[in-house]
Amino acid sequence: MIGDILQLIAKEVSTFIDSDIKMPTDKKSVVLHKPNSINGEFNLPDNAISMSLLNIEEELSTKSAMVKKRVENRKVYTQNPAVNLNLQIIFISNFANDYLNELNYITKVIEFFQQKMAFTVENTKELDKFKNIEKLNFMLNTIPLEQQSGLWSLLGGKYMPSVVYRVGLIAIQDEEKLSKVKIVKTVKLNSNISNNLV
Repeated sequence: MIGDILQLIAKEVSTFIDSDIKMPTDKKSVVLHKPNSINGEFNLPDNAISMSLLNIEEELSTKSAMVKKRVENRKVYTQNPAVNLNLQIIFISNFANDYLNELNYITKVIEFFQQKMAFTVENTKELDKFKNIEKLNFMLNTIPLEQQSGLWSLLGGKYMPSVVYRVGLIAIQDEEKLSKVKIVKTVKLNSNISNNLV
């Protein structure tokens, strides 16, 4: 599910940029890409913006311990509470020997989220295929300069023109399940207790 959501985000940003800047043939300007190769080397496609997942964090302010229960035809169905997540994603511009283009493409990413700060089922039709997600909000996440070296060390590369966004909320919830708990149909009183009460 997370992968599909990120693919949708990359597609929407790419469509916006590609409508303004023509890419050669059918190449997309923004691609969902893992920044590390199988050998752990920093690896990005040339002449494109790579979008990658940086972090997954739980949104504790919306956390619930309430287990949903539903009774149908004398059967009890239960569903554990959803896990609400925020994602941090990074867009990295990589145009070899063309620093000006790298900066301009990152600017286009910022322009996209400036005019479309949220995905809804009204403005992003493909969002309706995801259960429990009616809206995705995007917020620019400014990483302090002193933390930049740690970020790029994690990615395995050196600083490149880039921008980080926080995406939320994404609800992860399993389907409801038939409970083994049986419905109490009748209650029998112990006759001795009843006699003592008289």
